[in-house]
Amino acid sequence: MYAGAARFYDVIHDGRGRDAEAETDIVITEIRRRCPGARSVLDVACGTGANLPRFAESFDVVGVDISADMLAVAAERCPDVPLVAADMRSLDLQRTFDAVVCLFSGIGYLTDEADMGRAVAAMAKHLAPGGVLLIEGWIEPEFWIGSTVLADSGTADGLAVARVARSHREGMITEVFMRYVAATPDDVTTIDEHHTMRLSEPVEFARAFQAAGLTCARLPDLLHPGRSVFVGAVPA
Repeated sequence: MYAGAARFYDVIHDGRGRDAEAETDIVITEIRRRCPGARSVLDVACGTGANLPRFAESFDVVGVDISADMLAVAAERCPDVPLVAADMRSLDLQRTFDAVVCLFSGIGYLTDEADMGRAVAAMAKHLAPGGVLLIEGWIEPEFWIGSTVLADSGTADGLAVARVARSHREGMITEVFMRYVAATPDDVTTIDEHHTMRLSEPVEFARAFQAAGLTCARLPDLLHPGRSVFVGAVPA
């Protein structure tokens, strides 16, 4: 996933107006509300590390992602933050954290409920006593607007990127086909990607959190419209 386009990912999302610092501040507020003494954060599916710098200002933070290409971008952005290549379903870092987060709908790439449950259980096992888990789901079924076509673009130093996408849904599964065109002073690159993601059903998250021994609260639209953040804590 994002093997070719990882270096273009933030250019597109910055062009779309994403404010990763503001997102992170909202998440930190939720962490502090539920675990005031939190000192450590595990960022699962950290991608290019857009949230890591803000976390690192307040916490001992570790980033995890399954994509080596995304982690390479994160390493350039946050050279002092430990980064681990791992699958969220089988994650085992042999330590615990005061908070574990999985943001920007990374969990949506798990396309069946059983896999999602395994990932929630693995993340829950990394929580210290009193710790908190925050997961941002993919779009909820009622907010899926139907098959769409989109175009986005962005620029950075010496780089211009355009992306077109089309999407459709079959049952709980969404398919998104993307084509990136990136220009530098020396070259033009075209990359195609296909993303398969499962729509987020709140009851499935509630079941997974309960099975992992956590409480569960749903915070609709906390970070992005149509998506909920599910928050769980280790009962006192």
